[in-house]
Amino acid sequence: MELNMDFVPQLPRDSDQLKQTLAKAHRNCQEMELVRLQLEEAISRLEAENRQRRRQQLENLENGFL
Repeated sequence: MELNMDFVPQLPRDSDQLKQTLAKAHRNCQEMELVRLQLEEAISRLEAENRQRRRQQLENLENGFL
């Protein structure tokens, strides 16, 4: 599938419709930012769990339990 880089979206001519479009775009950006932050937090928790699990494995190995 080829991307058309020359595409220019048409903005509404009506000022109220333009305001609504901009408000919706702003809300969508905020929602995407929130999802990005939630994803970063989930990744951070998983990385911390992995570090803890690895630390326990190494400690067990050091103590001769593995």
